[in-house]
Amino acid sequence: MIQKPHVTNIANNEWAFIQPAAFSNEETLQQYTVAVGMLDTNDVYAELILKAIIKDHPYHLDAYNHLSVAFRNQEKAFESYLVAEKSYRLGRECFPKEFKIKNARLPYINSDNRPFLRACHIWGLELQFNEEYERAIEIFDEMLQLNPNDNQGARHLKLECLFVLKDFAAANQLLQSYPGESSIEFTYGKIFIAILAGDQKSAEQLLGDAVATNPYLPAEIVKKRHTPPPGFLDEEITVGSRHEAYEYWFDYADICMQQPVIEFFESMKPVWSKKKSK
Repeated sequence: MIQKPHVTNIANNEWAFIQPAAFSNEETLQQYTVAVGMLDTNDVYAELILKAIIKDHPYHLDAYNHLSVAFRNQEKAFESYLVAEKSYRLGRECFPKEFKIKNARLPYINSDNRPFLRACHIWGLELQFNEEYERAIEIFDEMLQLNPNDNQGARHLKLECLFVLKDFAAANQLLQSYPGESSIEFTYGKIFIAILAGDQKSAEQLLGDAVATNPYLPAEIVKKRHTPPPGFLDEEITVGSRHEAYEYWFDYADICMQQPVIEFFESMKPVWSKKKSK
């Protein structure tokens, strides 16, 4: 008999996945732990184990989630896409008829909810990788609806898609929805919106907060040649680092390379270089 999770109402609009006990029995848990530990080092072996788990437990969402990652690591883009989509669809099948996603909450703090929220995250990324940005935004919006605390950074991924689509009005609306957000994506995103709107004064006013978040991005933007800093692929990317600045420039190159953006940061070099040296 195939066992599948079911979703139950906890209180008001809050819901929770109830995972089958078979998913956490000793054998399955050991297989799963080994497979996840093999990701990035032996993805072929991880793939085999995860497929075995799925054969025994066709609704084990996290097995699908990590199988998608294993495929992506092996550059099997088509397989990664299909498995990510299947994990998301299987998770949606677990919702009862009375579950209304437009006003439901599925908090990430409940660990049993995480396999489905991870499925959303991985499926959204796959859509983004495949330049299906409108569909990716729909998934990221779903994640923000279900888990407003956004432990997975869906708002950052949505912002990236909006910039790619050049939907600056929607990007600005998203930025304004998180006034206390101090990430590199949001502090510099606000500057880009101001620059592209021709609002030099606002861009200048926002510069201090942005440089406080990451002091290296302005120098990266005005460079003529862009190369990864030493150890970029080997070291963990930390907040406020040169590595973070380069990664951000790479992800947002279409915006960072626009002439008004480059000219703004060149004109403001006396300001940001002074703050950087402190």
